[in-house]
Amino acid sequence: MNSYVMYLCVVATLLCGCATGNFERSLQDRIENQEHLTGDELRRGALTLRKAVEQDPANARLNFSYGRVLLATDHPRQALPYLQKAVTLNPENAGYLFWLGVAYGENKQIKPERASYERALQRDGNYLQALVYLGNNYLNAKAYQSALKYYQRALAISPTNSQALYNRAIIYRHLQQKPNEKLAWRLYLESHPSGELAHRAADHLNQLGDLSYRNHRLGPRTVTLPAITFAPSSAELTPSAEAALNQVGLTVSLLKNGKLDILVYQKNNRELAARRAVSIKRYIEKRFQVLKTEERIRLSWFDVSEKRNRAGHTAKIDESVVFLLYDIPIKKEIKARKVGKKK
Repeated sequence: MNSYVMYLCVVATLLCGCATGNFERSLQDRIENQEHLTGDELRRGALTLRKAVEQDPANARLNFSYGRVLLATDHPRQALPYLQKAVTLNPENAGYLFWLGVAYGENKQIKPERASYERALQRDGNYLQALVYLGNNYLNAKAYQSALKYYQRALAISPTNSQALYNRAIIYRHLQQKPNEKLAWRLYLESHPSGELAHRAADHLNQLGDLSYRNHRLGPRTVTLPAITFAPSSAELTPSAEAALNQVGLTVSLLKNGKLDILVYQKNNRELAARRAVSIKRYIEKRFQVLKTEERIRLSWFDVSEKRNRAGHTAKIDESVVFLLYDIPIKKEIKARKVGKKK
């Protein structure tokens, strides 16, 4: 599976302690609503649904629910015939068709997977997951324009859909459409600024020469932040900068060790760089008193451009703020025990 393509297989939470009939109905309702199930609940549900399907093999909903549970317990080969039967019994149900597509995909049957998503969209043209997964299918096949078409349709319905946003940027990267790629990464980061994919998105954006977002190393964590900005020619923080500093302060305050280094670069203006550094420090310490009490913030400022080396190239940034924290564990004090001399 393409590392950039994320398949979601979300299922439902169910209440324990129900009678078998109620349990079965509750299970099916929650599966169809796509809530979460624990491992124990899934195993119990699998046993219940298998018995129910054996007693009523022509029940489309039971076949669908059992197929979904088998998928969720990582048995896609066993799930496939039950989902196929659900579709045979109820071929107009877009949800059944979609999950049959998921099962085909998990069994590496790419063409039937694609056909199932297309059939689902024939029944419901706004079926969001079918649009996204069909885009994923085409992306895996390197059919970039077709994938892009379905991601765009998905984003028209759900503008913050993480898969569609991220994979759209990947497509522009493959197509070498740099202006579109830059915009796509920024749109992804505006909606999804944290996590491993955000780190990758920021790296891709920086490689394109866009530093509107960048990664900062804070102890064991990498934090993706928008650029810290100020009112023109001043040390007054903008609202977006304050939001980013709140994240920095919270992250550092939760770490027990290490000092936060704040480096401010302002080409040809050391005095402004110093005022901005102090402004950042005061803002963080005002909201996170523990960092002030423990004196855990250090400042540095420079009247030159920041130099960043990446992929063998050096970029110069005339105005920037960098956060860095090396997490140094506190060594436990070992008290030496006095051993008396033997008499």
